[in-house]
Amino acid sequence: MQIVYYKDPIGNFGDDLNELIWPLVLPPDIRDAPNAVLVGIGSLLDHRRFVDIDLDRKRVYVLGSGAAYGRLPPSMENWIFLAVRGKLTARLIGQPMASVTDSAALLARLPDLVPPNLARGAAGRGEILFMPHHCSVSNSNWPAAAAQAGMTYVDPQWRPERILEHYGRARMVVTEAMHGAIVADTLRIPWIPVIISPQVSVFKWRDWASSLDLPYRPVALPPSARLETMKYDRITRLTRASGSTVAHVGAADLADDDLIEDFNQRYADAELAIGAPAAPGGLKALARAIIPLFDGARIEAAAKALRMAAAGESFLSRDAIFEQRVAALEGAVAHLIADLRARAASS
Repeated sequence: MQIVYYKDPIGNFGDDLNELIWPLVLPPDIRDAPNAVLVGIGSLLDHRRFVDIDLDRKRVYVLGSGAAYGRLPPSMENWIFLAVRGKLTARLIGQPMASVTDSAALLARLPDLVPPNLARGAAGRGEILFMPHHCSVSNSNWPAAAAQAGMTYVDPQWRPERILEHYGRARMVVTEAMHGAIVADTLRIPWIPVIISPQVSVFKWRDWASSLDLPYRPVALPPSARLETMKYDRITRLTRASGSTVAHVGAADLADDDLIEDFNQRYADAELAIGAPAAPGGLKALARAIIPLFDGARIEAAAKALRMAAAGESFLSRDAIFEQRVAALEGAVAHLIADLRARAASS
């Protein structure tokens, strides 16, 4: 079986969970099944993800994936949607009953991956974690701001095993990264959503939150560095030039219909590609080395905003709803296994 997911060369927490979860959830005969494709954890229902993947005469199973960053694959008529991330993705594919939740919630059934001190009432669970989106890491001072705020900085580009160790000591998670919240909710740790970068997808956050009957009310944080501000200003200009109607933070308050309309508009034709700025040379490189020396006030402002966010409203799905969704994911896994074994027996 080919498992489709995004492999960031630097690392990204949500995507890297595929490497931990599926080998433990799927038995060896299923992982070895020929002519089968599993679309796993992540915003993978994007036509670009399948450009180099041969799907001819293969059975494609979708289990917990979602849409967010590009138009849907053109030919999904024969795909088997066992579960998708939330109600927005389910509407896009025209299968409302496929809405379950993100398959990273299967961590709840994998005790070997969960730090032992996550047991309720365990000593040492006093840390507040702060995890930015991976797009907010570069050109920023978030480790320093988190330290000033009295929080533990967690880089989404670290290996997931290292991140999960920090979760074992956490009493709360403040996160811009959606899978920072998904894993916190899965491990029954309250979480607070924040938003810094205009590259964060409100659509995917709302999609996942809808699966657990939760709102998405992110707290806006200021950039922690002058270079970070410059980067976000550039991205915002390019996004507005593309004709998108969704504002950076305000989109969290839009109705589902408006988010669906924006998704269809944004990815109707050519898609906006926002690459990293070219590596500076000469005077620009010197300026980039000097500017961060004057970021003290920005770090203090970011730390203050972090402290205020951590004192605000936190979220955690209700136990009964969460257990229903995990049970539905387990049912989807069982369906996948039964289907592939039946096909193997008849061949």
